[in-house]
Amino acid sequence: MNISLELGSVFSAVISQKPSRDVCQRGTSVTFQCQVDSQVTMMFWYRQRPGQSMTLIATANQGSEATYESGFVIDKFPISRPNLTFSTLTVSNTSPEDSSIYLCSVEDTVLGTDQRSE
Repeated sequence: MNISLELGSVFSAVISQKPSRDVCQRGTSVTFQCQVDSQVTMMFWYRQRPGQSMTLIATANQGSEATYESGFVIDKFPISRPNLTFSTLTVSNTSPEDSSIYLCSVEDTVLGTDQRSE
């Protein structure tokens, strides 16, 4: 099963995401890291399955629990947001249905700019 994370940049900030690609066994977990070179208010995690459009998994504010979209739960997709420049997404208990591209994006609410890595 292939799980990958897209790389990209936003407004004047740069997003570094690791690992860029991972292959895992069924039932294991994989964790993706999203590091931004400037402080941002909101971070978003998305999933894109093969042949489908991106779907928002959750929104993460620093210091509070992530807000999950319908169909996504914390037990399957735990998200950490310990500070204004970093977040992690874990895909737990992986299955073939989890083979997707996972990516993060950020929003600078001061500028009112929502940018996604593409």
